[in-house]
Amino acid sequence: MRPLVAERYGEGSYQDCRNDYHKNALDGFLVELGKWGLGARDLTANVNFFSRVTVGSDGGMQFEPAHSKAGSYVDLRAEMNVLMIVNTCQHPLDPNPKYAPKPVHLAIRRASPPGPDDACRVACAENGRGFTLTERYFL
Repeated sequence: MRPLVAERYGEGSYQDCRNDYHKNALDGFLVELGKWGLGARDLTANVNFFSRVTVGSDGGMQFEPAHSKAGSYVDLRAEMNVLMIVNTCQHPLDPNPKYAPKPVHLAIRRASPPGPDDACRVACAENGRGFTLTERYFL
């Protein structure tokens, strides 16, 4: 990742560029994990909510630049404590020649505990078991 970002957007350190530093996602994740005493072995698969890549029948990948509009949002819910690391680096396939990560607004709020008819709980049996195990964990 680091070589791709350097090749595409140029070299630069945080000390030289400050907030215009060209970051890559992997290094960003590892820096944040390090703040919690974690490292590469603790890194799990990431989820990219606002970039879209389509794969053609020939296996070629195409970045969809107009996929996410300003104001798009995702609600996430966690029934137990989680460590979430957010990274706003550009997607590696983004054709924009300028390093221009988009701003993100985060809001955290406390939600009501899920009831027995919660849509996520009843979506499938596996979800129901997960909710039950989480509730037992916190007894």
